[in-house]
Amino acid sequence: MVHQSQPPPVRIYALGSVISCGLLVTGATQAMEGRPPLSAACRAWNSHIAELIDQHRTAQEVDDDLFGEIVRLFYEAQRTCSAERFEEALAIYEAIPIGAVANRPLR
Repeated sequence: MVHQSQPPPVRIYALGSVISCGLLVTGATQAMEGRPPLSAACRAWNSHIAELIDQHRTAQEVDDDLFGEIVRLFYEAQRTCSAERFEEALAIYEAIPIGAVANRPLR
């Protein structure tokens, strides 16, 4: 039977320290940038645009053709986010021609 030697505890500690430092630097870099992950940005845009669509549907301020195009782009952006093509999806969300409702209905 061949005896396999185990790495010395100092080597294990050093390796763990290097990995931990790498993780800390990565986390700190993301925190300094102050930017959420692109997947979170997709979710935020989705929520925002969905709310605007709902408001416009109720207020009926947008003609049917434009409203159809807005909804088509919204679904396209959702599919693109689901495919994890986040930058492309965010560009689609930003291009959706919808803004605040002029006469927002009371709830």
